[in-house]
Amino acid sequence: MKPVTHTLIDSVRAPIEQVFGLLTDPDRIPYWLPGCITVQSDGPFKKGTRLQVRFGERLTEFEIVDFTPPSTFGWLERGQRHGWRTFFRLDQSGQVTALTVRAVWMPHSFLARLRGRFLEKRNVRRQLEQILENVRRVVSGAS
Repeated sequence: MKPVTHTLIDSVRAPIEQVFGLLTDPDRIPYWLPGCITVQSDGPFKKGTRLQVRFGERLTEFEIVDFTPPSTFGWLERGQRHGWRTFFRLDQSGQVTALTVRAVWMPHSFLARLRGRFLEKRNVRRQLEQILENVRRVVSGAS
């Protein structure tokens, strides 16, 4: 089964270390991850670290599957959205950081793929755009 992938690439006017620090600070993740209220980590971020993430009443777990400071960060979601992976790639050009956000879903069956394609419950592209908008807002210091 082929994965379903959504990718958005844009830039953030901030140094790569500042953007990576924002993305990987559990106390600051709720500021940029849409719908997220709290994040608790079982230790310092590295591959294998697990995060308890609350979206309203829904509690889920993320496992960090990619962590290479200051250029890549990614997680696998466990729970209701089991099988979703979200990846961030950062590339610096002067004081601007190119940020690639990729959401990947591996359907567990052909039927699941069809349901996901025609009965999609959320607008993945809009969520990726919101992540980028929120990251820009937070690094610029605006509320």
